Amino acid sequence: MIISYLKYFLILVLLILLQKSLVWLLAITNYNITPDIVIIAVVYIGVKRGSIDGSIGGFISGLILDILSGTFLGLLALSYSVAGFIAGYFKREEDKYLTKYYFLLILFLCSFIGNFIYFEIYFQGTVVLFWEVLTKYVTSTSTYTTLISIIFVVILKRKETEKVY
Repeated sequence: MIISYLKYFLILVLLILLQKSLVWLLAITNYNITPDIVIIAVVYIGVKRGSIDGSIGGFISGLILDILSGTFLGLLALSYSVAGFIAGYFKREEDKYLTKYYFLLILFLCSFIGNFIYFEIYFQGTVVLFWEVLTKYVTSTSTYTTLISIIFVVILKRKETEKVY
């Protein structure tokens, strides 16, 4: 049991390092859209292990990212915790929701809610309008993260089919 938690923790740390160092290579700089690869793992942990583990994974990874970025300490921790908690509601014993299409829908939903919480609090008190936040930041980031996650879903499915044979 501890080994599986350690495995998830190491994966989250690796993705956090990739998020902070190399994600700019995947960014659409003209529109200031970057994918959030850490939330992919948080949602996966939530769907695979449940709401509590998804929340804990989201909180830890969000807090580490908050500390590394130096702005709004706890804001990413809050949004990732909520996303992991919501993803945990889709946990089933038969792993039905870990198929490609279901996981992509769950990821978009959780990413949308997490980004909504993050950007609404982040832009609180500024002149940025609600609809601008919703379209420019929340929807675009969630959509791009879901598109990038297709790579991870294909890798996970390939590993599962190799286990069967």
